Amino acid sequence: RCRPRIGGSGRSPMPSTVRHFSRRIDGYLQYYGKLKNQEGMLRDRARVDAYKAALESAPLQGATVMDIGTGSGILAFLAARAGARRVYAVEASPPVARLASRLARANGFGGVVQVVPKHVEDITEEEVPTGSVDVIVSELFSHFLVGELGLQAVTMAKKRFLRPGGLVLPATAELKLSPFEDPSLGAELRLRHKFWMQRDYYGLDLSAAMPIAEEQQMRENIIDVVRPESLLVPPEASPGYFLDLAGPDEPSHWRSIGFEVEFPHRPRDALIDGVCGWWDAFFNGAGEPAPVLSTSPAAPLTVWAQCRFLLNQPLRAAAKDRLIASIDLKENKGRESYACWLELRNATTKQAARAGPIEL
Repeated sequence: RCRPRIGGSGRSPMPSTVRHFSRRIDGYLQYYGKLKNQEGMLRDRARVDAYKAALESAPLQGATVMDIGTGSGILAFLAARAGARRVYAVEASPPVARLASRLARANGFGGVVQVVPKHVEDITEEEVPTGSVDVIVSELFSHFLVGELGLQAVTMAKKRFLRPGGLVLPATAELKLSPFEDPSLGAELRLRHKFWMQRDYYGLDLSAAMPIAEEQQMRENIIDVVRPESLLVPPEASPGYFLDLAGPDEPSHWRSIGFEVEFPHRPRDALIDGVCGWWDAFFNGAGEPAPVLSTSPAAPLTVWAQCRFLLNQPLRAAAKDRLIASIDLKENKGRESYACWLELRNATTKQAARAGPIEL
């Protein structure tokens, strides 16, 4: 197992570093303004190949496309190369918008790709007419899919710019969960706060602060590269929750997401330390079978890796006990992200353990 990475708002540049954001959207824009971080996403071949396959199979010939959060412009360029007549490349980070414009001109897409250096909600009617877009494409996903509030931006764009019957890519997604055993994880995380265990710091006892450090630790998202065989339910059998990314008409639909899943029987009894989370995105409407971008532990490694939600206490479960996980995700506008609450309960023994609130 790789060393867990803590505080995983956003995504990790390939292959082993992690980024940290401020509690305002400016933090995202500052991060994306650095070419080394754009490079990290472009180096993720699984990510780029999934979008390439979708855009090459989608009905883009002569279409008008909107790419939300275009970054370097790669998806806009792929859409243009697939036959789009016009591509609105929306990018709110000024330095990255300039980068996308420069790359568009350098690659001969200057007449097709129009960079719009704004947030979606600030675009004027003169810049993009209402109902003029045939296809919306975006990649605004975080480690547990929802962390960057990208679903709200897509729904806002769909409501205003997408023509009736237009296409959203990706169109659907699934949040997936699997329990794991790893007693060393909690110990490893506690060791990171051993400074506060000192009882003789210039003659002062700091250990009273240790519970606060541990409490704050439990609010952090753990981003890790998880081995499939370390999970009690293999990825292919793990239950999930379906999200219709193209369906909602109001951004407020995404303020709260709650669901419950029941795990199949496990191969053995276990003392469960936490739950692993990841997501799959499906490009429905872009050929058959629909291309898939998966962040599963069984799929090629991506910039998102996987989430590990550490329980407040281990939960014992026999192989055939009924094991149920409940998730509540609530929008945190102050952080431009979500807070996550998880409960894992053994319906056979009536015991439960919890995690959260975890800041995604």
